[in-house]
Amino acid sequence: MNTYSRILRLLPPYKVQFALAFVCMVGFALSNGAMAYLIGPVMKFLFSNETTAAGITIIPFGLYTVPKDKMLVGIPLAIMVVAVVKGLSSYGQSFFMGYVGQGVVRDIRKRLYEHILSLPVNYFTTNPTGVLISRLTNDVNLLQTTTSEAISTILKQSLTIVVLAVVIISLDWKLALAASIALPLSVYPMRKLGKRMKKVSTHTQVSMGTMTTLLHEAIAGIRIVKAFCMEGYESARFQVENERYTHNQLRTIKIRSISSPLMETFGAVGFAVTIWFAAYRISHGTLKPETFISFFASVIMFYQPIKALNGVNLNIQQGLAAATRIFDILDKATEVEKKEGVLSVDDVADSVEFKGVSFKYGGTWVLKDIDLAVKKGEVLAIVGSSGAGKTTFVNLIPRFYDVAEGAVLIDGKDIRDLTLKSLRSQIAIVSQQVILFNDTVKKNIAYGDIERSDTEIISAAKAANAHDFISRLPNGYDTLIGEGGVRLSGGERQRLSIARAIFKNAPILILDEATSSLDTESEHEVQKAITNLMEGRTTFVIAHRLSTVRNADRIIVLAGGGIREMGRHEELMSHDGEYSRLYAMQFSG
Repeated sequence: MNTYSRILRLLPPYKVQFALAFVCMVGFALSNGAMAYLIGPVMKFLFSNETTAAGITIIPFGLYTVPKDKMLVGIPLAIMVVAVVKGLSSYGQSFFMGYVGQGVVRDIRKRLYEHILSLPVNYFTTNPTGVLISRLTNDVNLLQTTTSEAISTILKQSLTIVVLAVVIISLDWKLALAASIALPLSVYPMRKLGKRMKKVSTHTQVSMGTMTTLLHEAIAGIRIVKAFCMEGYESARFQVENERYTHNQLRTIKIRSISSPLMETFGAVGFAVTIWFAAYRISHGTLKPETFISFFASVIMFYQPIKALNGVNLNIQQGLAAATRIFDILDKATEVEKKEGVLSVDDVADSVEFKGVSFKYGGTWVLKDIDLAVKKGEVLAIVGSSGAGKTTFVNLIPRFYDVAEGAVLIDGKDIRDLTLKSLRSQIAIVSQQVILFNDTVKKNIAYGDIERSDTEIISAAKAANAHDFISRLPNGYDTLIGEGGVRLSGGERQRLSIARAIFKNAPILILDEATSSLDTESEHEVQKAITNLMEGRTTFVIAHRLSTVRNADRIIVLAGGGIREMGRHEELMSHDGEYSRLYAMQFSG
């Protein structure tokens, strides 16, 4: 009920369309009841007539007698009017509820996407990309069934049931009791099947998320898959999940398949009791045949919306399962909700300082009691063995992770007191894993401020030693580079990422293994670009290739969660400590 109430709270922006849809539903229900009520008079009109002394053929109609020539015009006209009203009402409610449903789905898809983008980085380390994509596509589409079709069907069929119930009771309340004898029997199966449908639907959506993840991984890593001849392995992994998904879908089909005949069986029980009771009363003269005809038509029409409600109940359970998964993401705290300050920072005037900083993943401490101040314009190199916490150390600066203890300060201000936008606008990052988008070269360089001039973009590309190869591309700066920059070489991709950092012109620069995956020639070009990029900036450099940090102003060696050594290259080499050991291991032989 909480999930459904949250879905209903998405409707207010569309209250006008919803109100119009409701009016159309009322019209549909009333016209449906009128159509059922007219069946009796039509039968009487066709098969019963009397003639007065004046020779006028009349039709007994309740307490009145109506000339047959007037009935000949009136009844067909009434049927046509009711049919037109019913048709227009059905169209109106379908259109307006469809509008509401599409609007709600559009809003929640937008809200979900924005929320996913605002989640902290550590959320994405524990949730596969394919699962998130499945939530945003498959689950949202299933939710549409609940918001438009389900709500529409519930309201329309419920109103129809109410109107037909009034007609049935007004015709003969005793027969109405007999006809409704099977209704209580159908409640339990409806609830039971609904619960099973929700459970199966949840498993189905999980399988879809896993399949999407496998698909994303295989396509993104297609070169590795082919290089290791693992097409069969990946296909087998996918097929296992595909079989699981199919199995769950078959369970869904089974539930739907049993639902319809079950409801028809209960309906048949009600019909049988009604016919027996009606035959008994007609034979005893307490029920008129034309009344029974109208009643029988109304009962037949009455069971149709009940059957429809049973079917929509299964759709609702699917939608609720999807909604639960969607709201599960929306309930996750965003970066802003965790803690965002109100202060702004426009530059680094003095230093970036780590003051008693400690950080842990789960229950494991990665960094402990780090004290360090990096002056404006200083180049700090961070080295250490794999797993020493180098990347974690720099990730604390843009608040990809928050410290467990202590504080990171910029010019004496705790970065948690700064707005995330102003903080991150002061930081440029170039990493080993280059992230480029399936867009033009120009927009990749200007990512973050695409309104700036072409002159500035070209200037940044020249500073990154990228202008020459960009000029040779088919459409120059307007060339689409493919997903992840697949149409470029590794060195070209890296230089584009450096051009992007130069274009941002941020006072703090983080270089995370920016040249480790490049060949010698590419590294030479990229290193020149990095030298241009570092000029005048407070720079944090992570490097496994210790030869690239020999000219750093300071080098810190991380080990055991703390700073084991600190100094310039020559100083650290003379100490014969951890740094010299790492250096000797790299260059031995």
